[in-house]
Order: sequence, then C-alpha cells, then structure tokens
Amino acid sequence: MEDKIFLLLKQGYSFEKIQSELQLSNLEMSSFLSNINSHIHEHYNHIKYYENGKKRFSPKELKEYGIITQKDSNYYKSVLISDTHFGTSKESISLLDKVYEFCISNDIHNIFHLGDLVDGTTGLAEYKELDPNSQIEHVIKDYPIDKSILNFILLGNHDLDIITTKPALHDSIIHNRKDMVCLGYGTNEFYLKNDFMVLKHLILIDKHNNNYNGKLIFKGHSHQMKLIDDLNNHIVHVPSLSDLQIINTIPGFLLVEFEFYNGYVCEALITHYGVIDNNLIHMNTSKINLKSHRKEDDIEREEVLVKVKH
Repeated sequence: MEDKIFLLLKQGYSFEKIQSELQLSNLEMSSFLSNINSHIHEHYNHIKYYENGKKRFSPKELKEYGIITQKDSNYYKSVLISDTHFGTSKESISLLDKVYEFCISNDIHNIFHLGDLVDGTTGLAEYKELDPNSQIEHVIKDYPIDKSILNFILLGNHDLDIITTKPALHDSIIHNRKDMVCLGYGTNEFYLKNDFMVLKHLILIDKHNNNYNGKLIFKGHSHQMKLIDDLNNHIVHVPSLSDLQIINTIPGFLLVEFEFYNGYVCEALITHYGVIDNNLIHMNTSKINLKSHRKEDDIEREEVLVKVKH
C-alpha cells in the first residue's frame, strides 16, 4: 500500500485525493504517516530541548518531543506561526524577520511552525515560483537563523505533497538546519512539564479528530486566527505568516503564554499579532482556563537550566 501512496504522490495527487482514490481509512493513512514520523523521530531521540533555545545530548532515549523548563517556574512562553508557503509569490521573508525581531526583543527562544512550510505541488498555479527541489533549497538557505532560537517544525499537507523529492524536506531539515527540529507530518503531542499541547495540520479527510479530553490544540491550515471549543478541547487556529490570505485576514502570528499548576497547564494567554506594512499590530488577546490540576510527585520534564553548546 505504501508503494501505491508514494506513486500517486509522485503523480501530483494530494493526500486527501489519494485517500479517496484508494478508499483508505483514516487508520490506514495514519499508519502510513506514523511510519514516516517514527523514522524522523529516530534522528532526535537523544536530544533534549530547553526553553532558552539550547539543546544537549541525552544518554537516555527520549520517547517524545518536549521542552525542558526551569523547575521553579510556572510560566513558559513561545511564538506560533503557520503556512509560510515558501516557493510562491505570496511568501514573505520580511514577515519571518519581523517574528524573529519580536522574539529577540521579548526573550522568546522557541518558535513553533504549524505546517505548510513550503507550497509543494498542489497550491494555486498562478502563485507558483519554485519547483519542489528549489522550494526545499530555499528553506534551507533563506529561512532566518538566530543562535538563540529553536524552531519546531510540524509539516502539513503541502509539505507532504513533495515527500517523494530526494532528499525529502524533512531529511533536508534534519541534516542541514540544526536550529530546526522536524516534528513530523500532521499531528504531534508536544510536552510541557507534565502536560502537553497538541499541534496539528489537517492532512486526513476526517476533520473531527480532536478527542484529547480538555487539551489545548493548536492548528495550522486555515490561514486565520480563531478559537473554538470542541469536545471539551480548546482549539486555536494559527494565522498564516504569508501574503496568501483569505478574505478579511492579514498575515500574523500568536504569542502564547502558559501558566502551570502542579506541572499542568492551568491557563494560556493567547495574543494575536498582525503585520501590515512591516508594522506590528495587536489584534486581540484571549485567556483560556484549563481544569487539569493533577498532583505529581516527580515532574521529569523540569530541571535547572544550564548553559550548553548548540
């Protein structure tokens, strides 16, 4: 079945169209993605990541992605971006530069990208500027770099379009951008202290897969910022950081400030910033209260931060 999926991807089929064409269930498609994501994680399973942008080798194999925070701190902040669509006339390096300036000015060292890093093959033809190989080269060469910032990159449906490219986008990131951590395709549970947030980009046909029992779910793909409560979860759609906009939207990003109680997220303050003519605009701020206040004796994902080399 994997061979059939790869063959159709080479022929320019979208993942959704492949699922329909081959009459595959979400479980079968998820299995295909899981195999790829397991391969990706093998490259990172001995590296620890810190909220101050540092990383270091771990002798113990790590089974999940996560950020190590200060043990005596109940606060963590990061920036979320999405849908940069490198390779189109609607991309904007200046928007990314603006996000980096914001992070550096506000002592933020972790940026999460929620998918469609590149435009792939199934975007609007009138905006295409680069072929798949050139899109990947463009990301590796031109995506901003700052030694104090770690980028965690979830890959979306447009990124999946070009998975048959040699080398694939995820392999190029792994081997060429040490400031980037590839989180795989579609969905990732990313740990913060004893808790986790869910990062998603729509790939599968089924859109109602948010059963996470009261968690924060951050989603790319929609190109707009919106908050939705669904099945007891709090779903936050991350705006596009490109000029590929829908009606009445502008490029932007989210600042997310987490508060913890007993190692679990109890509150998230989400600030939406837009960018117009290189000016930062405060759009709105929303507060999300969460009820998970479980007590744990040992919080394994906290430790005193140390200075380590990249």
